[in-house]
Amino acid sequence: MRHWGKLMANGKFTRSSRFDRMSWDDLRLFALVAEERSIRRAAARAGSGASTLFRRIGELEQQLGARLLNRLPEGVSPTLFGQRALALINQMAAPVHGLDQLASEARGDRAFVSITVTQGLGVNWLIPNAAAFHKANPTIGLDFRIANGVADILRFDSDLGIQMTPPTAPDLVALKLGRMHFELFAAQAYLDLHGCPADVAELRRHRFVEQLDGHVEEGHVANVLGALRNEQVAARVLGSCGAIRAIEAGIGIGALPNYSIAFGNKVVPLNLALTKHRDIWLTYRSDARERPAVATAIAWLKGLFDTRRWPCFRDEFVPAREVPPMLADIA
Repeated sequence: MRHWGKLMANGKFTRSSRFDRMSWDDLRLFALVAEERSIRRAAARAGSGASTLFRRIGELEQQLGARLLNRLPEGVSPTLFGQRALALINQMAAPVHGLDQLASEARGDRAFVSITVTQGLGVNWLIPNAAAFHKANPTIGLDFRIANGVADILRFDSDLGIQMTPPTAPDLVALKLGRMHFELFAAQAYLDLHGCPADVAELRRHRFVEQLDGHVEEGHVANVLGALRNEQVAARVLGSCGAIRAIEAGIGIGALPNYSIAFGNKVVPLNLALTKHRDIWLTYRSDARERPAVATAIAWLKGLFDTRRWPCFRDEFVPAREVPPMLADIA
């Protein structure tokens, strides 16, 4: 579905040499650049080279006969024409995606549902339970997109997004799955060497592993403990998987969800009265449930966060030491 070929005009198909060569992928990439305000960041997100993306945007501008982007020292911004084009591209996204799904069904392809999810929940919870899902739904595939940021559901980055902040766009559904409670943890080797802090004042003399991602502004430890001085931070890690490994390695104390031990991570809760929480939101387009595969995946995800079975996802805080093992369903 790369090239447009023919456009509809006055109820009839007409040819246009300019638009015959136009690529939906190029339009989608322009929308991504406009959102990121940076060729480099957009290229990283798209899995492309910056020079390739720059060339493709230039070719798109030539095809349209107008400039889409202002090149600025600090990045790029859409021109007035680019802003108007972006509004049209966003309107085009839904039918193009729908056509792609229709073509897949006509070919008899497996129905895939894409899910953008944070590292911790994706690697430790969703993926281990996917075998049971597939056994119950053998014709549905799950496309897991493990990400530190938030998916742009409106532009079909994913069918479903699991994130720590509710969406603000009116065309998106926000369903609260549960709540993620954070505590401070350390490796036993670290505690043997440096001792276990008995209170906040003593805690301030320790060193920390700070996890950074797109779901908190500063970092997870700072979110629990408050702002940290540079000398207190032994390591900064992007994403929860790396942060967990750094804590397990004894580099320092870190903030993790209360279910971390239950997932088998080799860390010890400090049992201090310092906790924070972030709600877990499932987001999707308002028309997404019209696809049976998406509706089935939504029901599965809701079940994975059933607080009657897994109390750690309740609004009320449950200390890590009281969270039972989180075992995946066996297919």
